[in-house]
This record gives sequence, structure tokens and C-alpha cells, in this order.
Amino acid sequence: HFWAAQQGREALKVDWDPGAGAALDTAALLAEYRKLAAADGKVAATAGDAPGTLAKAGKVVDVEYVLPYLAHAPMEPLNATVRIGADGCDIWTGTQMQTMEQMTAAAITGLKPEQVRIHTTFLGGGFGRRATPSCDWVSEAVHVAQAAGTAVKTVWTREDDVRGGYYRPMVVHRIRAALGSDGLPQAWDHMVVCQSVLAGSPFEAMIPKNGVDPASVEGAADSPYLKAIPNHRVQLQDHRAPVPVLWWRSVGHSHTAFAMECMVDELARAAGIDPVEYRRRLLADRPRLRAALDLAAAKAGWGSPLPAGRARGVAVHESFGSFVAQVAEVSVEGGRIRVHRVVCAIDCGIAVNPATIEAQMESGIAFGLGAALSSAITFKDGRVQQSNFDDYRVLRLPDMPKVEVHIVPSR
Repeated sequence: HFWAAQQGREALKVDWDPGAGAALDTAALLAEYRKLAAADGKVAATAGDAPGTLAKAGKVVDVEYVLPYLAHAPMEPLNATVRIGADGCDIWTGTQMQTMEQMTAAAITGLKPEQVRIHTTFLGGGFGRRATPSCDWVSEAVHVAQAAGTAVKTVWTREDDVRGGYYRPMVVHRIRAALGSDGLPQAWDHMVVCQSVLAGSPFEAMIPKNGVDPASVEGAADSPYLKAIPNHRVQLQDHRAPVPVLWWRSVGHSHTAFAMECMVDELARAAGIDPVEYRRRLLADRPRLRAALDLAAAKAGWGSPLPAGRARGVAVHESFGSFVAQVAEVSVEGGRIRVHRVVCAIDCGIAVNPATIEAQMESGIAFGLGAALSSAITFKDGRVQQSNFDDYRVLRLPDMPKVEVHIVPSR
């Protein structure tokens, strides 16, 4: 059983070769990223003359945003049961990438792909972790069953996944914007320093264009805000580090939305314009985003009085065919940020099952809040410093805000 197997593993004395990443350190890596952010990279989007406009501008806002490596931390640890017999190989697992795992298992066992049968079980959280091109935990389970000569269930511990898994990349955003006399941006120059999630995968040869991994810049290079700014440029520095990275719920949007929305807030503050009104002006030609923004602001009571010590923040973003706005009601208690209420408006087209849409938004808010407030993977001497939910914190029940989801009527 699992406990006996774990005790056996703990008893092993293994002499590990620490490999190429033995000196990996988060602080040193961040210093490298900041140097890259100050240099030129590969252009992902451009119009007009952003650098020239900034050089002559009277009012410039210059901001850096740093986002850490993140684990997926699904509630169900990675596991697979494999049985190899005369008629083929059966695999029971919760997975997001069945075809790759079928091909990988066939290569390991010497069987034809059609002799490998994947039985997809319900999975206790995936978020991209169970869509790994290397098929790491499934291929491991196939090797174990092959060596054992019998059906075997292989289970990763929480520590296995936190310390030896795949991560959302660490990212640095450096954004400079010039404000015109009306307070709106006349120029936007944006550098993204990020490790490509496609590097080393079978998709690397197919998807990147001109050296730009779209998963690193999506939500920034194609941002609707930039369409309204005559001079803009988005560049990418694709940094390669010895850290395995993977798509993480919402992929590039998980960091670009944060950077874009924070910067828009900085500009609204510098211009002295209400942040909802500022977004309305920038999104004048984006009716679906504006409709979501207006609905969220109205349902949250934007502009109405709040209890002492509380404030509201707003964000709006377009991703994967959905247009979402959210208003958060926030306070600072004992030096910690506390989110009390989140009002969400979403236009995802025709709402076939409103309850599923609500559930998706509620879970996304919980997942995002945990990442924003407490989650981070850091490295020291080549090792992940976190291990379990005691030091890799996801959102706890007492921290979950009241969430209201409103679906924009849409065709």
C-alpha cells in the first residue's frame, strides 16, 4: 500500500547528481531578469513610435511588476494505475492530454498506440498540470508497472509535486507609458521577460512566430487597450532557466492581465481620473468589455460609500473568447490584505448552463486570489524551498470572499 511504499522510499540512500541547476537562486535569477528587461527583445506587437514619443513626453509612468513561479497544486496528487498484459496496456488516470500519453506509453512498452487504452477518470484539479507534453507521471507509472510485471498504482506525494513538478513561469513586466494632456496614454512601451512554456516541447517548432511564444505575451500584445494607444510596443525576452515550466490556469493571461490592469490603475491615478471612467474611455470601441465593466461596477455599487477602512478596485480583461470585469472590496487588516467581496460580470457568449459559468468564475477567483496573496515557488541552491500547503499557501476558507457572478446577456 502507499504508506509502505513511501516508507521504503524514505529508507533509500540516494546519491543525487544535482545537475545543471545546482546553483539556481531566485534572487540571482530576478537580477538577470531585470537586466534583460532594460535591453531590447523580440517585438511581439508595435505601432507608431513608442520609444520616440516617450523620449519627448513630459509625464511618464515607469513601473515594474514581478510575478513568481507558481505550482498548480491540484487537490488530488498526481497518480496513475497501469496494467500491461498480452492484449495491450490499460491506464487509469485523470489527464488533460490523453493522446500524448497513449503515444508515450506505446513507445515505452513497444506496443502499437491502439493497444494502449486510456481510461480517463474524474480528476481532482488539473489547471494545466495534467497536460504535460513529457507525460511525466504517466510514463513513470508505465515504467513501474513494466518493471514490476503486474498492475501497479503510482502516486506522487504533495511534496513530490511541489518540489519536482512543473511551474507557471516567473515573469518580469517593465512598462513605461506617456500621458497626453487629456490624461490618456499617448505611448506604451512594454517588456515581458518570461520563460517559454513551449520550449523543449513538441509544440516549440509549430507555434512561436519570429521567436515569440504567444503564450508569454497573450493578453498584452493583443490587449484592447493598446489598440487605442497610437504609439505602442510590446517586446519579449525569452529567458531559458533550468526550471521546468508549463501552462498554468489561463496561461499567459495569468500574469499579463495583472500587469495590464495594474498599469491602467497607475495611469488613472496619475491622470486624476476615476479608474472605471478611465477604462471606459480606453475601451470606447470595445462594447462587450464595456458592457461587462458597466455591469460589474453597477452591481458592486461603484462610487457609493463604504465602511471605514475599505476600498474598491476594478479590473477588466478579455481572454479565450470571454470578456470579464470584476470589482473587489478590500481592506488591510494587521498588515494583511483582506478581500471581502468580489462582484464579477462575464460575457462568454450564449449562456447554456449559467450554474457552470458561475462555478468557473467562483473557482477562478479563489485560484487567482491564492496566487495573488500568498502563493510563490522560490529556489535556493538549486532546490525548491516549498514543500506542502503549510509553506505553499493556497487560499484558505477564512480568506474566501463573498462572490457574486452576473452573466451579461449576449448572443
